[in-house]
Amino acid sequence: MLDLKKVVVVIDPDRESQPALDKLVALARLAEFDIRMVACDYTQYLVEGYYFDAVDIPRLRQEYLTERKAALETIAEPLRENGLNVETDAFWGHPGYEMLIRDAVEYGADLLIHNTRRHSALSRMFLSNDDWQLVRCSPIPLLLVKEKPWKDHPVMLAAVDPKHSRHKPQGLDHKILAVSEHIANNLLGKVMVMHSFNEIPLSGTYMKEAREQHQAAFDRLMADFDIPPEQRFLVEDAPEFGLQQLEAEVDADLIVMGAISRSLVSDVFIGNTTERVLDYLESDVLILKPDHFVSPLTL
Repeated sequence: MLDLKKVVVVIDPDRESQPALDKLVALARLAEFDIRMVACDYTQYLVEGYYFDAVDIPRLRQEYLTERKAALETIAEPLRENGLNVETDAFWGHPGYEMLIRDAVEYGADLLIHNTRRHSALSRMFLSNDDWQLVRCSPIPLLLVKEKPWKDHPVMLAAVDPKHSRHKPQGLDHKILAVSEHIANNLLGKVMVMHSFNEIPLSGTYMKEAREQHQAAFDRLMADFDIPPEQRFLVEDAPEFGLQQLEAEVDADLIVMGAISRSLVSDVFIGNTTERVLDYLESDVLILKPDHFVSPLTL
């Protein structure tokens, strides 16, 4: 279950649309929670020695942050009028993902909400985007929000891996399913569950045998949950492609999936399934971590 008491939402005051706020209001139907609305800023114009004299930098930076906080206050006011408890803050920091994670941890957040978008091929190659780094490093559940609005009765698509290959931790699939059910029940939605596998022909396992093994593991996992068989999908495809196809077929609003801890260096060469699929999806993505997850950041 997603026990929300404190939620941090990252806002870019310059955006005309704020899809993260729409999802925040929807999640407020799950429970009453406090909201911290933040803007994390860093611009080369206000870096010491870049454009201005060093003595002017602190004053100019503070003026800039004061303006950003005022913009956040304007955005927060309608939420307060609807009965939500919202505080705002604008702070300076680079890299942004580190500042956001540290701020959320210090606040004691149960969820971090961040807007995301499709990335360029060059960005994907070097894994340089803040949201990808948030996926890797945040010990807090992370909701990556896109532009697609949720339906009145949203569809949660839970992506699981019951074979637990490549150090997949025990218990994460159960957390994914429990959280998906909790959100769907409170938002009058529905849960779909997907396990995608892609066996290499030369691995020594025949495709029929592989499917039987994956189906058996999938069935064992689903035996602990009251989700009808017609809402379960075993897909023979790479996760990034299978998930994209099923997302469209079931008209998913939110995809719930897990991410595990690995070194930042190895990620550059190996990649990560969770991070690879982000750019293929139109829906929002809720990233959960195993209970024993330790952030690679020093927090």
